[in-house]
Amino acid sequence: MTELEKLIESVADKSVNTQKSYKTQYNKLYKLLGKDVNETSENKLIETVLEQPNNNQKQALINIAILIRRLYKLSTTKLEALREKLKGNLKEDVKEKNAVLKDTLPSYTELVEYTDYLWDKMEWRDYIINYLLINYQVRNADLVFDIVDKKRLTKDTDKNYMWITPKKVVYTRNVYKTACTYGKKTDTITDPKFILAMKRVYACKKRDEPCGEFIPTLSQVGYYIKKATFKQLGEGNYVKIVINHFRKDFTKLKEISQNRGTSLTTLGEVYDIENI
Repeated sequence: MTELEKLIESVADKSVNTQKSYKTQYNKLYKLLGKDVNETSENKLIETVLEQPNNNQKQALINIAILIRRLYKLSTTKLEALREKLKGNLKEDVKEKNAVLKDTLPSYTELVEYTDYLWDKMEWRDYIINYLLINYQVRNADLVFDIVDKKRLTKDTDKNYMWITPKKVVYTRNVYKTACTYGKKTDTITDPKFILAMKRVYACKKRDEPCGEFIPTLSQVGYYIKKATFKQLGEGNYVKIVINHFRKDFTKLKEISQNRGTSLTTLGEVYDIENI
């Protein structure tokens, strides 16, 4: 068994997206080292990690190095110490970015008005994307789903679904970033506009028309979502705007935490633009 295979086997209980992320980061580290991670000393790993241009990349590579060395029962003391040190740097990076975002991001009201504009223009796909980003604080991968009209077609636990009925749409998320922690999520949406928009996209899908192709290229989901958002802000900025708007409403913040599959602590540390 190769080192990579051993790593993937050890995280088999994680979501598909998490496994892909680990594989990507492993391949980056392997390419930088030119050999297996377990054959590299901690000092060399640290030296390699510190050569990376930003703290997020450093942290991702450290996490992989620690996972691999633990699998081979090798010491991780120095790597763990560096990881803790970098956590402080990451928090400072977030605060610096938030200081800029606080003065440049549009308001929640502007996002809602843009979503209404998309409805008026009958831009059904973009309307659906913006509606879900604003009301359910989803991530990009959550917006990869099959649209079906029968419940029996929603059984594959490796997929997300939009099940359309005459008076509601049942949105099921089996595959998302923190599914291993929060489990399957099911939301029933009764908003008449949203239901109609989903029906329009589904009708296009049944006729095999381009308007029924929700995410044309799954490997580029982030590109399509960003393109659909107001001023191409993307999902990360949307959730920051929503959190800032409801920052004094604890009940709503708990709802956002549940919707996104993110702890309240993380919402405050990473997504709160007042965190400066």
